[in-house]
Amino acid sequence: MNSYLKRSAFDLLKIGIGPSSSHTLGPMNMARKYREELLKIGDGVTQVCVTLKGSLAHTGVGHLTPNALCAGLLGLDPVLSPIEEITGARQRILLEGGFHLAEKWISTEIEALVVLDKEAKDYRHPNTAIFLARDGRGKLVLEREYCSVGGGLFVEIQDLKPTLNKTEGEKISFSWILEECSRSGLSLVEWTYAQEELKSGLDKKGVHERLRALWQIMQETIDAGFRNDGIIPGKLGVRRRARKTLERLEERVNKLTRGMPFMGKAGIYALSVSEENACGGRVVTAPTCGACGVLPGVLTVLSRDEGFSDESVYDGLMIAALIGNIVVDRASISGAEVGCQGEVGVACAMAAAAFCAMNGGSNYQIEEAAEAGLEHHLGLTCDPVMGLVQVPCIERNAVAAGTAINTANLALLGEGSHLISFDCCVDTMMLTGTEMSEKYKETSLGGLATTHC
Repeated sequence: MNSYLKRSAFDLLKIGIGPSSSHTLGPMNMARKYREELLKIGDGVTQVCVTLKGSLAHTGVGHLTPNALCAGLLGLDPVLSPIEEITGARQRILLEGGFHLAEKWISTEIEALVVLDKEAKDYRHPNTAIFLARDGRGKLVLEREYCSVGGGLFVEIQDLKPTLNKTEGEKISFSWILEECSRSGLSLVEWTYAQEELKSGLDKKGVHERLRALWQIMQETIDAGFRNDGIIPGKLGVRRRARKTLERLEERVNKLTRGMPFMGKAGIYALSVSEENACGGRVVTAPTCGACGVLPGVLTVLSRDEGFSDESVYDGLMIAALIGNIVVDRASISGAEVGCQGEVGVACAMAAAAFCAMNGGSNYQIEEAAEAGLEHHLGLTCDPVMGLVQVPCIERNAVAAGTAINTANLALLGEGSHLISFDCCVDTMMLTGTEMSEKYKETSLGGLATTHC
């Protein structure tokens, strides 16, 4: 078998820091890379400045981008560093008046370190950050321009290739994958594991070991969301409600003496994850931090409430990653590029496909579930109130978890035959996102963000 997938499942599913993969995890990774380059220069650096443009400038504060940049410049790791050190990075630089670069002390004020250029029009990507370092005479020492492309990934601007300019032959095609599976007699799950081995060199056992760690983080995030209560940080004063909502649902079930409402429970699990993410907690990008609640919400209801094995969950995660990677290649998962259809919409498609596969769906039923999950989110805007990943983001994850189950069940009850292919739906999403006004693409300049009372 030839390697067809361009990315590993673990390029998409990875541990990140909330509340946003593009505005928090991506910038943190940018700053870490920039710090590594600065360390090679030596003692010449005395000033560092990061200028944010586009969506990063408009909603960066609400998405904790300045803190993420500070964490990266301090050399903190999103996976290994204590979460308290990461969330306190900006405050640490503020109190200490600077940060160490090896043995060199860089004295700076927060206002000079991170600059929000909301008036800028001269950027090639809506999530652009320009890093500048100067010596004691003010001479430019190192300049780098990065863009955060979604899911915590970033590239240098010079390496950026416009998505819509890709030729048809360069795009991953789900239709081709289905044909390949038919020719080889493989299920989508089997085909995906085989592709992962070609891509990362991991056999099924090795893949399961890495998935086990991600699944554990998903479960820990859900449990943390149920343990914690109170107000989510930010000016909106949004109160956590996952734990109380679960308690009320259980009380109602006990009174009615009937089984737990299935989709409702998945939504509450998703709510718990999303509230943790909104508080800057550690989550798994699926495909992004802003949409991180949908997939674990659906998988957890199957695992905890329906008794599905961990091995079945791992199969679901692999199918979900396949769906997400197809979208990354054909379109975008960045809310700043295509709106929330690329985040929660794609997360719903991933969860629907996973649910369908775990419940014995055929290859074509899995494709139908994924298409329906995305199709019914087409045109969905990203208009966070006050630039915070809270309203409508948290509740939107919960609703999408139920939608994923519903669309998967419709596919399982069908014959795997439907009018619109997943490839066509993804391409439509990209076109819709391209034509969407920037007011509705993570800038908080329109929609709900401007109608909040």
